[in-house]
Amino acid sequence: MALTKAQDLNINSELYEALMNQDDAKVINICRGIPNGPLHTLTIHEDTVIHMAIYQKKQHLALELLDMVSSCDYHKLTWQNSGGNTILHETATNSKTVKVAKEILHRTPMLLNMINKEGETALFYAARHDEVGRAIEGPDLKTFHRRDDRFTILHIAILSRNYRVAYDIAINHKELIAEEDADGMTVLQLL
Repeated sequence: MALTKAQDLNINSELYEALMNQDDAKVINICRGIPNGPLHTLTIHEDTVIHMAIYQKKQHLALELLDMVSSCDYHKLTWQNSGGNTILHETATNSKTVKVAKEILHRTPMLLNMINKEGETALFYAARHDEVGRAIEGPDLKTFHRRDDRFTILHIAILSRNYRVAYDIAINHKELIAEEDADGMTVLQLL
């Protein structure tokens, strides 16, 4: 049964308030009573409840919400918000949801290949997530290191002044040191 606009707004208000008040039990309870459950889109940016739990670094809640998704609906975990970010992209923004990333990858490994509107895979987006990076090997790894505009994860690490991450990337992926961005700049030139 589809929700009316008024019902949707009311549910969004309750969910948002529960998330802000750290009331995980209420979030779970509300999700059990709505048609899309934890895959309900909550924000104007089309983030699902799972997106928001991950964004708030609530690992336990995110794992509970994932457990509410039946195996026949795992394909729905590929939902992208208005920026094109999947729930895997969201795990890349912090180190407190690494277990969530592992569980997401176990359920929906195709998320590794999905790109956001900037042309970034979750691995690219998560340059600082060594744990996610170790899960991928093989010739297709190059696609996870480059964005559509020719920036590499090493360029981004340098530009964001995340030098420790840049150092780790350079040590593990020496081939990226000589790569040029769209302006013909190598990472050494950026430094």
